[in-house]
Amino acid sequence: MLTSKIVYEGISSILESLRNSDLEGAKRKLDELSPEVKGERERGSIMAATGIYTGMLKGKDSGIQSWDAERIRRAARTVQSSQMADDFDHGFAETLKAYADIMQKPA
Repeated sequence: MLTSKIVYEGISSILESLRNSDLEGAKRKLDELSPEVKGERERGSIMAATGIYTGMLKGKDSGIQSWDAERIRRAARTVQSSQMADDFDHGFAETLKAYADIMQKPA
């Protein structure tokens, strides 16, 4: 089992690959990291990164609109403010917010 710090470094690396449209690199990193994740918060992070990857992959083939940073932040805030949110949900929301932040930075 990997430490949370190593998992979040891996997630950050995946998000950077996604930002740079390196879908193959992101997929490879997701495949390497996913089996090592055990905690609920980390699982939520992996799920969010996988969802972003899948959305980009489908968008590439079907012309789906790209992810809008403000919409992503709004979704993350909604999840985090829910009284029903658990560690999985918080990991998911944190990863969405991190991706929105990365998307705002110049390439």
